[in-house]
This record gives sequence, structure tokens and C-alpha cells, in this order.
Amino acid sequence: MPFEFDIPTTDRDNPKRVNIDAGQVLFVLGANGSGKSSLLHALASKTREKGRWVPSHRQSSFSASPEYTDAERDEHAMGIIHHDRYPSARYKDGQSEHRINIAIRDLISAENAYAEKRVDLRHAGDEEALVKLSAVGSPFDRLNRLLKFANIDVSLILSRKRYIVAARPGAPDYSVTRLSDGERNVILIAANVLTVAEGTLLIIDEPERHLHRSVVSPLLSMLRNERPDCPFVVSTHEPMLPVDNPSSQVLLMRGCVYKNEIAIAYDVDILTEGAPIEDGIKKAILGQRRRILFVEGVDRSLDKPLYSLLFPNVSVVAQSSCRDVENAVKGIIGSSELHWVKPFGLVDGDGADDRRRAHLAKKGIAAIEAYSVESIYYHPYLQKLACEKLTCVLGRDLEERLGRARAAAIDAISTRRQHLIERIVEKTARSRFFKNLPTREKVKERGQCTANVDLDELVAEEERRLQAMIDDSDLVGLLKRYPIRETIALESIAKELQFAGRVQYEAAVINLLSKDSVALAKVRELLGQLPPSLTE
Repeated sequence: MPFEFDIPTTDRDNPKRVNIDAGQVLFVLGANGSGKSSLLHALASKTREKGRWVPSHRQSSFSASPEYTDAERDEHAMGIIHHDRYPSARYKDGQSEHRINIAIRDLISAENAYAEKRVDLRHAGDEEALVKLSAVGSPFDRLNRLLKFANIDVSLILSRKRYIVAARPGAPDYSVTRLSDGERNVILIAANVLTVAEGTLLIIDEPERHLHRSVVSPLLSMLRNERPDCPFVVSTHEPMLPVDNPSSQVLLMRGCVYKNEIAIAYDVDILTEGAPIEDGIKKAILGQRRRILFVEGVDRSLDKPLYSLLFPNVSVVAQSSCRDVENAVKGIIGSSELHWVKPFGLVDGDGADDRRRAHLAKKGIAAIEAYSVESIYYHPYLQKLACEKLTCVLGRDLEERLGRARAAAIDAISTRRQHLIERIVEKTARSRFFKNLPTREKVKERGQCTANVDLDELVAEEERRLQAMIDDSDLVGLLKRYPIRETIALESIAKELQFAGRVQYEAAVINLLSKDSVALAKVRELLGQLPPSLTE
């Protein structure tokens, strides 16, 4: 459901119209006192039951098991809606306890409903629906995945007595009431986001309260991925959040005019995608250095979720192509205004030779060893981990599934062998040709300069290499060297492993990596040699 609203401005005849649809984020950015919270409160008052407001003055303490009946829950929810209509709700929350407990109660209810649905699907014998449901994960699975992405080393468990307890590696379980303010704040924001109805406008005021910058950015990115069916409005002092989400809209707040405690007009501009943030605003609200990793793709492609997990202390920003990654890194390095930012680039290998890799490294960009990020997702190591979890659900033979997946992938590759050979030979031939281009010294010597590439020899050599890998069933080698995504091999692997398709399999990989530090370390090794300052 799209939301459209007008913002009254100091120029009465020219209000600012804002449109925001499901999956989109609108950042409201400005210094203290610029009117951000006033605008969000006004928006919350207008949307009422169609929106969910998480105010900046939120209370972070909560019960491990709120005891509300359904009727009491609905009664308190209506009380919140009526409360938020008053101007004083902008700075004083008379419903804080109910606001928090409803979010936690809804989370527990959603977990119970998920468990009941799994049982029903098992009894009905609906394996396809059961696999799909398991791949998404329960509400607590999704919450723990968000915590992992947000660099918070704690997970939540719903005990048999329906109490929420916290778990940390190497420590006994303990009550969630003992979590830090920052940890509880993340849980409350996530609980609100995960439990609202489809199409709800999520209004989050200053998510960075009680939280470090390294937590807020990945948290918001993953909340958006978890709820593509909802639009988001987020107010913040942190100008890097829109940078981390380049497809977002930005409202730049400079001030507002009040009358009887109500903001009646705003000094505001709508920034187009990629527009710079003014120096005066930046200096007022910016504090410390940041590391940014530019990767290929878009926010919802395979690159960003994987690299966000692998490099939790770095802000991951998606760029469309390798050239865009190069330009982004170059632009920051060459800008004295962005001296506080340390940029890196990480791109697909794309069959790059040592010369190309060295050229990229000089620009601050690393190329992974695999041909593409898909080669990481579909590496046999991750296939096995993903299939192990599914086997527990369906009770199938693990090795048989993995063998069939490997055979299906190699068969799909074989049917496209000529295309794959030509793609690699094209890159090899181009590389050799450019390597033989004349240098300035050669030009000074005059005479003729030729650059010959024997295509017949290159094709024959590549045919032998590909055939050897097929004969040896060397799926790792094939994934590493060839653009397998240009075949149906990836779809074949997902289906033979009993996933509904690529999307479900890839989501399962991200889910398991969010819980398995050993697997994360292995995946980092698969990427190849990376700058030490990126992984520290």
C-alpha cells in the first residue's frame, strides 16, 4: 500500500509532497531541534492503525513474558492510538509500558503461530509448504538473524514456559531483562517491525539511540529486507545511513515553526538519490571515521547480505557494477571532504588474471577468487550445511541429495559448454591482446607492432580444461572458473536439494551463516586474499 502525504513548508503555497511505497525507505535527516520528531509524530497521528510508531523517547525495559489476553492487547493498542494523537506524545510517552509489551507479546504469539503451522503442514503432508516455511524461519529465527547482522552476539530463545531468555556463546542462558540498553533497543525495534501487518507504515524515530553506528546501519538494511511489504520512515542524526541505503529518499530538515506545541510548517528539502549532504549539517552531526565496503549489485542482490555478515564492522554499500565500485572508491579517496571515510571495494573475480587483480588492488579493490558471488553461495560446503538443516525437517538422505545436486549441476554445465568456453576464451584473448599493446618506449623505437592471439589454441586448451573438470566431477573448479550463473546449474542444485528454487536456497544460506561462526570463517577463506584492514 503506497503512502502519500504533504509536508507544510514555510512557503505556504508550496508544500512538499512525499510518496513512499512498500520496500522503500524515507530518511528524515537533520540536526537536533530541526523538527524530525515533530514530523514523525504528525505522520504517526495521521496514519493511526495503518502505521506503527517507534518513538525516540522509547523505554527499553520489558517483561520476558507479557501477560495480556487478546482483548487486553487490542484495548491497549487502541489506547496507544488515541494517546499518540495528542501533541505531548511527541516528547512524553504515557503508553510506553503497553507499547513495549504489545511488541513482545506479538512476537511470542507469532512464534507460537509458526510452530502450530509447522505441525499442521506436517500432518497434512504438504512438504512444499513446509520447506518454504522452514526456509523463512520462525519469528525468533528472523530476530536472531537480525541480531547477528547488527553485530550483537546474543540470541533469544522462547522457553517451554513461554518466557524469553537470552543466550550467549560459552555462557548459561539468562533473562532478557539483564540485556544492555542497546541490545534491548534492537530487540524492541525488530519486534515491532517483524510483527506488524502487511503494508503497515513503519515510523522509527532515531534508531541510533543507545546504539553504536556499526549496529544501526546493518540493522536497518536487514529490517528492510525482512519486510519488503512495508514502507519505512526513519529519522536520524546519522548521515551515513542514507549513504548505506543509496536507493532511499532523504528529507533534509533545517527547522520548523511551532504554534501551541504543534509544528505548523517545516524548512525541508527532498534530496534526490545520491545528492550530497550540506557541510553545515554534516559537521553538526558527524563524529567519527567510518569504513565502507562497496560491492557489486543492488541492496537486495546476493552480494550485500553475504558481505554484511562476513564484514560486520564495515558498512556495506551496493553499487551496480565493477566500474561503479571503482568510481565510488576513487571518488572517496580523492575527496578531502570525506577524509573520515576509509573505502574498500570487493568485486567478482570474473576470470581476472593476475595483472587485472593487481590493477584493481592499486585502486583499493579486491577481486574474489571465485568467478562470481554465486560460486560462494553454491559451493559444496554451503550446499551441505543448507541441506543438513532441510534433511532434519524432511528426513531425506543427505549424501544422496548432494550427489544428485552435483550431477544435475554438471549436466547443466555440459549442455552449455560451448558458451562457457567462448566466454573464458574471450576474456583470455582480450587480456593477452592488451598485454601486448605498445608502451611509450616501443613507440619511441618506431617500426611495426603486432599483437597476435591464436584463438584456435585458446579454445582447444579451454575445451580440454573444461572436459577434465567434468570428467572429475570437479564442481568446485567449475564454480571457480566459469560463469555458472549463465546456465541452469544453480536452479538445478537448489531443486535437487529439495528447495523450491534459488531464492529459497540462497535465503537458507544466509540464515545458516547468521548462526554459524565456523561457516563464516570458511566462507571468508573461499573469497581469497583480502586487505587485512578490511577483515580486522
